[in-house]
Amino acid sequence: MADRTSAVLRRLIETVKTLDTSIRVINQQLKVIKKNQKILARNIVVLNRKINELSEGKTTTPSEDIEKLKAEIESLRKAVEDLSERIEKGGEQLRKEDIEQLKYIVDTINPLEFVTYDQVGELVERKLRELKVI
Repeated sequence: MADRTSAVLRRLIETVKTLDTSIRVINQQLKVIKKNQKILARNIVVLNRKINELSEGKTTTPSEDIEKLKAEIESLRKAVEDLSERIEKGGEQLRKEDIEQLKYIVDTINPLEFVTYDQVGELVERKLRELKVI
């Protein structure tokens, strides 16, 4: 009898677990449906506003919007071309200034008179030999 009771309890527990899982799945589906309902409600409100504005003549027609966009694009294209020209001119002037600075450095500092580390080492070593330190 105890075996029979425990078997019934196991089946009952399994049935409750299955029902709980099904309820959770349904709950998730309801949440998704509620989210979709909110999104659709917002879209309907926006569309209603647009319809009202169009019927009252408050907004422009799509062709007018397209013309405005074309004009804005054209002005932006001109601005980009202008900036490109300025950048090129600035680059040329910058190159001239760089060349002038390099010429000044070469003329005043004369890097040909500098020595390398190896040459300095050799000079120091030679002087120390002359002084008989090494």
